[in-house]
Amino acid sequence: MLIRDLLAFKTRAQVVSIRPDRSLRAAAREMVVHNIGALVVTDDAGELVGVISERDLVRALTLFDVGLVEIPISEVMTRSVITCTLQDTAFHVLKVMNTNRIRHIPVLKKNQIYGVVSLRELDRAYRHLQSQALTDELTGLSNRRHFLQHLRQEISTYKRYGNPFSVALIDIDHFKRVNDTFGHTAGDLVLQSLSDVMGQQLRLIDVAGRLGGEEFAVLFPNTAASDAYCACDRLMDSIRRQTTKTEQGDIRITVSMGLTASASNTADAESILKQADTLMYDAKAAGRDRIVVDAALDDIAGIGPVQSAGQASMLTL
Repeated sequence: MLIRDLLAFKTRAQVVSIRPDRSLRAAAREMVVHNIGALVVTDDAGELVGVISERDLVRALTLFDVGLVEIPISEVMTRSVITCTLQDTAFHVLKVMNTNRIRHIPVLKKNQIYGVVSLRELDRAYRHLQSQALTDELTGLSNRRHFLQHLRQEISTYKRYGNPFSVALIDIDHFKRVNDTFGHTAGDLVLQSLSDVMGQQLRLIDVAGRLGGEEFAVLFPNTAASDAYCACDRLMDSIRRQTTKTEQGDIRITVSMGLTASASNTADAESILKQADTLMYDAKAAGRDRIVVDAALDDIAGIGPVQSAGQASMLTL
């Protein structure tokens, strides 16, 4: 995000300036009236000559014993002003402000004052950008990149301490029919509805992500395959019962799942997702609306009836 983009979203973009011969009383009044933490100080020609902030006012209390309110701004204002431009990135400006311990920074456009940005606004914008980089905009779940970060961390924990984990890959059955029949807006509502069900059914420690399109994944930390299967079973049942209401009518869906887990040959995040993806396609091939569990896992025997399906165990719900 550029500074120009940040200013475009500000509800109050007007710059509040004051002349250096005005009093501190006047400066304090302007800050209160406009509910801001700093003023830019400009000369008769409108050139920037300094900044007066709440911090400057507090500092003045220790410098002057009497007549504080009538002291001219020029006596306490910050004269060495750090500025930025509209083309600077929010990240760069935030770094500059933190390094120099300043709370407000004037924005120049062709050497003229264009706006003022606060440290709080920049910090909020940066956090928002971080969230956008890690979150799927439509569903609010982790995006593929963020999900893989969590999965890699869980693999590292498993290899170091032996804590088990499980991964389920989930794909909506016949989702193309939903879009073709009801439209893409309704399809988006279905995706959001599915993410809502996942939020209701999964634990706080579980990580749900949208990998792309109608494909989702769930990471179950510190969870063996048998326990993860029970969680997937409950999730699948809730998805079946969920109704998505649209202007074109009510929509109910099913999903196919592939479930794998940590094992002695656990390699990397991409390999685990590929295995779960293969199992999910086995579920599709076997008729959809079911879970296919990795047959190589040691703890699947107690899950329930098993039908052979190549390298996988078929668990029809």
